[in-house]
Amino acid sequence: MEIALYIIFFISCIVLVAAVLLQPGKTNAGALFTSNVSSNAFAPRGTATILSKITIVAASVFMVSALLLAMPAISGTSSVLDTEGEEAPAKAPVATPVTSPTATPAPTATPVASEEKK
Repeated sequence: MEIALYIIFFISCIVLVAAVLLQPGKTNAGALFTSNVSSNAFAPRGTATILSKITIVAASVFMVSALLLAMPAISGTSSVLDTEGEEAPAKAPVATPVTSPTATPAPTATPVASEEKK
C-alpha cells in the first residue's frame, strides 16, 4: 500500500510540475517591472482549459497522497508522543531540608525599646 502511494505521489508531482510550466504567461516578462502594467492578475480567467483542469487534478492528488503518506497508521511508524502502553519515566525525588527533632530553634531578635521623649 505504501509503495503504491509513493508511486502516485511521484507521478502526480511530475505531472503537476509539467502542467504548471506548460501554462502560458499573462504578459511578457519586461512588462512586469514597469509601472504601467494593467492589473489583470486577479481578473476572471474565463473558461478553464484542459491544461488548468489537469493542474487542479494533479494538485489535488498530490496533496491527498502527501497527507496519506504522513499518517502513521499507513506508514507503520508510531508517533513520538504516543506513550499509550508505556509508563512515564520516574521523576527524581526532590531533596527536602532535613531538620533534627533535637535542634533548638534559632533565637528571635527582640526589638529594642526606644527611649521615650521627655
